[in-house]
Amino acid sequence: MDLINFTRDFLRAAKNGNSIDPFLTELLGISEAKILKELEEDISKKVFWINLYNAFVLIEFRNKSKLNYDTKVAYFQSISLSLDEIEHGILRGSKSKLGLGYFRKWNVSSFEKLARVNSTDYRVHFALNCGANSCPPIFVFSKEKLDDDLDLVTQNYLLDSICFKQNENVLKVPRLCLWYFCDFGGFKGIQRMLKRYNIVAPDVFPKIGFLKYDWSINTNNFSIQIDA
Repeated sequence: MDLINFTRDFLRAAKNGNSIDPFLTELLGISEAKILKELEEDISKKVFWINLYNAFVLIEFRNKSKLNYDTKVAYFQSISLSLDEIEHGILRGSKSKLGLGYFRKWNVSSFEKLARVNSTDYRVHFALNCGANSCPPIFVFSKEKLDDDLDLVTQNYLLDSICFKQNENVLKVPRLCLWYFCDFGGFKGIQRMLKRYNIVAPDVFPKIGFLKYDWSINTNNFSIQIDA
C-alpha cells in the first residue's frame, strides 16, 4: 500500500460521506516502521499527515459538534495519535500549541522524534482545516505538486481573508499568523510572506493587525480540487 495515495483516497471518502471502515482497518495494519521508511522526506511527511488530519476532522464532526484535539483519532499497528500530535508534534516539529510557536514540547515520544518534519513550513497552517468557518478550505495534496499547491492555498487564503485599512495603513492578516507567530518569522516574516504572494507591493510596509477567528462550524469548506 502506498501511504500517500491511501491518505488521498481516505480524505475523499471522508468528504463524500462514504464508509471509512475499510480505511480504518488498513490504518491498523500500518506499522511504525513502514511510516518511518516511506515518509523520510519532509515533502512526504507533509502530504501524508495533512491529508490524514483533514480526513479525521471530517470524520470526527460526523458524530460530534465539537472536537477534542487531545483525543486519539488515528490508530496504527502500534501507535495512536491525536489531532494535536499530528499538527504540533509532527507537522510543526514538536512545537508547543501555546506560546506563539517559540517553545518546544517537553515530552516527545520516540516515534514523534523520528516522524516529525525537519523544517517548519508556515504554509501548513493554510492547509489544515479544523471545521471552523475561518479555516482554510480542504484540499487533497499530492507529493508531485505539494510545493505549488501549498503556495496556491496560501495565496488564496490570504487574498480571501485580509482586510486593509488604507487610511490607517493597517493590514489585518489571519489570526493564524498570530497564534503561530514564530512559525511565520514574526512581523518581518509576515511582511515577507505578503510580498511573496503579491498581497502588498514590494515598496509598501503596512502595519500588521490580526483578524478575529470565526469558530462557527463549517464542514463543507472544500477546494474545487477535492474530487480530482
